Amino acid sequence: MDVQGEVLQTGAPAWYGDLLREVDDRTRHLQAEVAELRTELAAARAELGEDVAAVQTEVEGVRRAVNARPVDSGDEDGDLRLDMVEGFAAVRAELAHEFGSVRSEMLDLGIKLDRLLNRDGCR
Repeated sequence: MDVQGEVLQTGAPAWYGDLLREVDDRTRHLQAEVAELRTELAAARAELGEDVAAVQTEVEGVRRAVNARPVDSGDEDGDLRLDMVEGFAAVRAELAHEFGSVRSEMLDLGIKLDRLLNRDGCR
């Protein structure tokens, strides 16, 4: 027997049943919202992975182009390529750091969602 039926059989006021129905409705609504958030989180993770892979491909292409010719002393193009290499190395390090931060935050969000579901007895 469900909790609502037990409450009503014990002679509790009728509004207890209404309250239990409302709690049940809200719980189901929260479960649906959490499922939707999980879906959006998974999609965001996949999209972020694709974006990072595309950026890495672009960086590799630029790196190959920059490293195509050796740098000679006094060569303006060589100096420019060297500056580009240093700039891209800095950008790549920053992107890696940002990706790590976003990944960490997404994992934290997933853990928090799991804790909320377990705490509220939604599973």
